[in-house]
Amino acid sequence: MTGSTAACPRLLTALPALACLSALALLSGCSSAPTYREWTASPDVPTVAYDECTEQVDNAMRLRGYPLRPLPETPQFGYRKEIFALCMRRKGYTAE
Repeated sequence: MTGSTAACPRLLTALPALACLSALALLSGCSSAPTYREWTASPDVPTVAYDECTEQVDNAMRLRGYPLRPLPETPQFGYRKEIFALCMRRKGYTAE
């Protein structure tokens, strides 16, 4: 038993150094430049953005209790059109 109590103070004095080393190891992984800037858009990106926005708009319409595909004469049609345009603008597209 006396051997385990003698090792404990050495362990306690080494803990701050181990904590510093582990923090440095974690932070060194975060210091590299981001790699997503190497990516370029593929030709099917507008279709993917359109599909994602359609899905998001459908969810918003469902949550509000509106019909998913309202008639053009209804106020919900304008609402759907506006939130779809907002989603596309967020993705970096402009109206053609």
